[in-house]
Amino acid sequence: MQGWQAQTHGEPGDVLELVEMAPLEPDRDQLTIEVSAANINFADILLCRGTYQERPGLPLTPGIEAAGRVIASGPDGPAVGTPVVGMCALPAGGFAEQAVLGAHAWFEIPHGVADDVASVLFTTYQTTHLALHHRARLQAGEWLLVHAAAGGVGSAAVQLGRAAGARVIATAGGADKVEFCRGLGADYVIDSTTDDVYATVMDITSGAGVDVAYDPVGGDLGDLTRRLMAWEGRLIPIGFAGGGPVAYPGNHLLVKNYTVVGLYWTSYLTAERRHVAEESFADLARLLRAGDIVPPRIEAVGLGDVPSALERLASRQVVGRLVVQP
Repeated sequence: MQGWQAQTHGEPGDVLELVEMAPLEPDRDQLTIEVSAANINFADILLCRGTYQERPGLPLTPGIEAAGRVIASGPDGPAVGTPVVGMCALPAGGFAEQAVLGAHAWFEIPHGVADDVASVLFTTYQTTHLALHHRARLQAGEWLLVHAAAGGVGSAAVQLGRAAGARVIATAGGADKVEFCRGLGADYVIDSTTDDVYATVMDITSGAGVDVAYDPVGGDLGDLTRRLMAWEGRLIPIGFAGGGPVAYPGNHLLVKNYTVVGLYWTSYLTAERRHVAEESFADLARLLRAGDIVPPRIEAVGLGDVPSALERLASRQVVGRLVVQP
């Protein structure tokens, strides 16, 4: 079979090679699937660089999640041919014709859900669902600020916030992305390349700030976000696509009485915590069937286009999601 593999760490376009690989055999409780859709995430870029919070080792096939049909499983696993989606057991990631899904890290794809949609629901929407509901306890009527709202997790946050009855303020860079966020249903959209984000958010909220902030950007924008928190607000840092991690000063937390809420969603894909992820995935399937969430702009790319797709994502040229379909 074919798959992308990195023997050293670096930029994806520099280190990835399309190679012939041996068929994959799962360990007990794992699954091997024939990949039909593998969602492209910013984390895949960090994996190639060697800067992701997990270091799965080399040689590495990136692709942290994938959907497809089971071709091999352990004695207690699903039958061959079962459609599943899950987290890949790195370093055997999803940017290949086959992938191994980790123990307890997969779900059967609900009836009627396409594989590319399932791959986006699994990490992108489930990360956001757990962040907003399980961790931040978002309530109807609260102000929700979503950064990078035209991206994968950002667009999911806009839709899930609206479905929860929150008032959503989205930020995005550029006119096209601003229009895209309006189409998602955001109540207010701020162009982060031209508008004063701080002044605009404070004006919208009549000086109160936001109850929940969802930040996949970090860096300078993340540092500004802490100043936008309302009394007893909850700030969720999801990633650092725009810079490094933010230092949240203890005196600022004390004076403004807000909380920085951590979320590492894959920690719920264990035997002990899996029930939390199962409840989240079931609710996402319900919202999808009801039309309350619609994964936007899923663009399919071929296996040979993985490096260029990762480059587009790194340079912020992507609106919606990119999904590899080998």
